[in-house]
Amino acid sequence: MSVFMTSDLKNRTGEILDAAKKTPQFVFRAGELFMIARAEPGPAIRDLPEGYFADAYPGSEERLKLETAMSKQPQHPER
Repeated sequence: MSVFMTSDLKNRTGEILDAAKKTPQFVFRAGELFMIARAEPGPAIRDLPEGYFADAYPGSEERLKLETAMSKQPQHPER
């Protein structure tokens, strides 16, 4: 296990990151120990085509009926 001080990290960043590809490297700063390790990227987020969720929302006619019905109900502020 390699433990470096913050000043070492500043002076030897490339070397420490190269070593972190193989094994985690540790940096000690202000009484705390930090780990630098290689991380695998997560799965890519795929682009969805425009309109992919169009059927998930009510159409304009349905929406208008709902809003009309809701406007007839008395509305009171929550207290």
